[in-house]
Amino acid sequence: METQLNRAEQKLTMIMKHASTGMAEIDRSGKIIHLNLKAEALLKPVLIANNFAGNNLYAVLECIAPQVAEKIKSSADDAGNILINEPCSFSLSFGGEKVERHYNFMVTKLFTDCIIVGFDDITEKWMREKAMVQLASDKAVVQGKYEIAANVLHDIGNAVVGFGSYLTRIKRSLEQTNLDNLKKLAGFFTTQQTVMADIIGDTKTEAIISMLNNISESQKNSQDEIGKSISEQLHIITHIQDILAIQRQYLNGHEALEKTPTNLRSIIKDCMAMLLASIEKRSIKVTINVPDGLPLIKGDRTRLMQVVLNILKNSIEAIDINAEEKHITLCVKLNDDVLILQVEDSGNGFDEATGKKLFARGFTTKASGTGLGLSNCRTIIEGHNGTIDISSEGFGKGAATTIKIKI
Repeated sequence: METQLNRAEQKLTMIMKHASTGMAEIDRSGKIIHLNLKAEALLKPVLIANNFAGNNLYAVLECIAPQVAEKIKSSADDAGNILINEPCSFSLSFGGEKVERHYNFMVTKLFTDCIIVGFDDITEKWMREKAMVQLASDKAVVQGKYEIAANVLHDIGNAVVGFGSYLTRIKRSLEQTNLDNLKKLAGFFTTQQTVMADIIGDTKTEAIISMLNNISESQKNSQDEIGKSISEQLHIITHIQDILAIQRQYLNGHEALEKTPTNLRSIIKDCMAMLLASIEKRSIKVTINVPDGLPLIKGDRTRLMQVVLNILKNSIEAIDINAEEKHITLCVKLNDDVLILQVEDSGNGFDEATGKKLFARGFTTKASGTGLGLSNCRTIIEGHNGTIDISSEGFGKGAATTIKIKI
């Protein structure tokens, strides 16, 4: 019988010694009676980092988990569980570098002078859970931003549609305005000039005819000018709606943006169509040299359109409306496995100091600029494994933008 008990004790001792959880037996004073292999491994870095040489677990716990030490000391003498799951976090310093660790403690009192402290390293699990919580939080923040942006786009879209409706009504009203009656009245007075002269005199007759002709011509010119302005405004509204559509497309697909085979020639064509009203209004000559048969690039069409639109818009705005020379040149060429888009303009240009800050987030040379356009462009292009650069020979000498994207 005694032999069987000895064998049972040996088995239990071996099980505890090689358990996957650290186990320490201590007395009521905290003196370590026994440590299994896992406990020795877990306590070793703590002892080294804190230069402990004693044999008391309370001293160690006071450093890494003081609440555990306090609960053990203040526990009743009766046997039972003192702690079931008590996570504790602490830092260890090695060579001036701090390492964050996280342990979980379980404490059971077998009897007054025999306390079993179980503990394990849960750092990896803790960090993984923290990362998941942070990811969920970041995702919620991003989702909130997208929802706000979507609402803003919706409100802008409604305002633009309303504005467009009023312009359309004004245009229809102008089209229904009939100037023929005024012309006919002026014609009637002209044909009846002799009769009218006998009644009111030559001077008054000529004055009335001249006034009617002037009013008719002035009304026609005003109507043409208003009609032209309304058409330009409707073009601008169409341009705004196209941009809003691009932004909505981006927002709708922000969770799963995928790069697909994209035609750079098609992107340039669509961007030019969207900016045509602005280009014609400023009488800018645009030269496009994009050869057929260019290879496709793998990219996000929406974001690349944002880049090309931003670059073209900057070139348009950089050209003085009263300048003698107003031109923009777009050229695309293939150099080995790199597709190169160059946009040159005859705009205001810039000096070397300005050139160094163009891509800095928040920097702008425009009175109403945000300083985000070119910074975002660089982020987008670099995300497509490409580069973007803007250069100028100085003020009044235009600027050249070069975008390179690997195929």
